[in-house]
Amino acid sequence: MRFVTEPFPPYTYAGPDGHAAGPMADVLQAACAKLAWRCDVEVLPWRRALAMAQRGEVEGIFTVVDSPERRQYFHVSPPIIEARYVLFARSGGFQYGGDPQTLAGRTIGAYGPSATALTLEQLIDDVPRTRSEIEPDNRTVLRKLAAGRYGEEGLALANEAVALHLMREDGIRGLQSVGLVKAFGYSFGLARQNVDLNQAHGLAKALYELCRSGRTAELLKGYGLPASACVKP
Repeated sequence: MRFVTEPFPPYTYAGPDGHAAGPMADVLQAACAKLAWRCDVEVLPWRRALAMAQRGEVEGIFTVVDSPERRQYFHVSPPIIEARYVLFARSGGFQYGGDPQTLAGRTIGAYGPSATALTLEQLIDDVPRTRSEIEPDNRTVLRKLAAGRYGEEGLALANEAVALHLMREDGIRGLQSVGLVKAFGYSFGLARQNVDLNQAHGLAKALYELCRSGRTAELLKGYGLPASACVKP
């Protein structure tokens, strides 16, 4: 089984040997071992990886957020890792309390095409004078926000763990988390074009067994990331 993923630390990235590493890759390989599948994973830029998987050039892709857009192309597995989309702002005042109308008149950056960008579209759909800026990667989003490129009241929507990782790695200062937008889980996607329902169910069952046995939580512990609740297929 051929999978593609993206450089998306702390969830997925290329290790020192160039092979896919990180918690999602670890859980996938544990599931593949239970199924006696050989699973090869290639780390590629997201747009290329997504296009390949949608065309059925590979069997699987991660990380995937369960949504109608993803289900159009993929059998989506049960969630593996819990994550949060939060708004970030330049330090000093604004706090988001859950009312999208308080975002009126602001420019909000996000990485896309991605589930983050889709979430942002849904968030500001009925909010007046709010503009989204979709960037090629999260690093660009955070740097632009820190530099004031989205305006004095600019914001960014990002995965909390990813943003904090990048801020530490790049020394980006002067930003703070100002409110939760959505909690969700990251999954694997299996291409509908060349993976049948039996195979998809097999992966879901293996992932459930790993979760129930505590193995998934054990694999994630070293990364400091929370496992999703176990979902029976």
